[in-house]
Amino acid sequence: MMAERTEILEILDSDLPEIKSFCDFWIGPNYYQLPELQKSLAYSLKNNLNASFLVRNNSSKVVAIRLTYAPGEWVYSARGLTPHLWQSNPQKTAYFKSLFVHKDYQQLGLGRALSEASINVLLKMGAEAIICHSWLESPGNSSQKYLLKMGFNQINKHPKFWNPIDYDCPRCAPKRCECTAIEM
Repeated sequence: MMAERTEILEILDSDLPEIKSFCDFWIGPNYYQLPELQKSLAYSLKNNLNASFLVRNNSSKVVAIRLTYAPGEWVYSARGLTPHLWQSNPQKTAYFKSLFVHKDYQQLGLGRALSEASINVLLKMGAEAIICHSWLESPGNSSQKYLLKMGFNQINKHPKFWNPIDYDCPRCAPKRCECTAIEM
């Protein structure tokens, strides 16, 4: 791929319909609904700061997203989370909700750049830790490998984590998703 200019920007409410289309295409139809994305963006905001970012290419198309929840702004007792195993105060713990990169833009450091942008904002928000779920069955286990390189450690394993979501998992479709989430 020829070198292309990309730009990291805060996610705005006006970006959400395009982010939904991006996710429908690259993750599977209906992984996110617009109201859920709006809720995710609300969880990203604290003290006039925004911890969620996207990357646009030189054609202004979204090619990567990082949805991140601010510490104290989200419900940490959700399914697939075990706060009693964390070594942090849940109220001071942020959550890396989702990171998706267009296949033509993978291996260019965009995921790391988005995560670092989020981390810089989370520190300003007072976060002391970040929790996330990695996709165990990702191609080459790239999800977990990426997070381990960033300093995350495995906390727990959650089989069939995404099964309750009615979407077309790129690995399991046409069946419901049977993939495992690693809480890190």
